[in-house]
Formats: sequence, structure tokens, C-alpha cells
Amino acid sequence: MMRDVNVVLEDFPTKTAETVTENADGTYTIFINSRLSYERQLIAYEHAMKHIEKDDFLKYDVQTIESRVRESCKEEYKPIPAKQYLEELMRLQREQKALKRRIKQDEERIRFLKENYNLFDRAVNCYLYAGDL
Repeated sequence: MMRDVNVVLEDFPTKTAETVTENADGTYTIFINSRLSYERQLIAYEHAMKHIEKDDFLKYDVQTIESRVRESCKEEYKPIPAKQYLEELMRLQREQKALKRRIKQDEERIRFLKENYNLFDRAVNCYLYAGDL
């Protein structure tokens, strides 16, 4: 079940990564420490979302809940060798360049079609109705 979740970046006075509160209307608010790096903020968000998805607010054993969620987060973020990381990064950069080239080609085609729309329309009329260009 999809839940309504609000996310707030806040400057925490402590090293806490995130906190989650269940609101009276059944929605949730995740407070994330704005001092964290962007990557750590994403990890904190995913950690909080796991608590929400598993209805941890209805459970009472905090230690079990936290250890279960932390273990599931570790499974998703397995470290990879630097060489493999760089190869994946280069592959993604190549894909990005190819997509940018394709977007540019498509934009040029669209521009050409927009500029020459009347010409094509007139040529079709000429072909269909033996009209004069």
C-alpha cells in the first residue's frame, strides 16, 4: 500500500541521520539531517521508508526493528571494487552521450518538420489533387 510521505530536510543539532513521525491523518513525515551528503540523505530516506513500508510504528521491539531494517539496507548497498565501479560509470557516461546525440538528432528532425510543414502539406495536395505548388 502506498503511503503519503512528506520529507523535510532539517539541520539536526546531533548526528542523527533521520527521524520518522506518523501524523494524525495517517501520513508520515521523514525528517532528514541536512548536514549529510546527498548520498547519505538518500540512504537515510530509504531507511525511513523501510520502516514505513513494514508498519514498524505498530511494533514495540525497537532493537529488533532497527536490526532488521539495517540488515536489509546492507543487502542493497554491497560495496563493489573500484575498477568495477569505474567501468560502470564509464558505461553510463557512454550511454548518456549516445542519448544526448539521439536527442539532438530528434530535435533537428522536429525543427525541420516544423519549418517545412507547409511545404509538405502543399506537396501532398499537389500529389493528391494535381494542384500547383
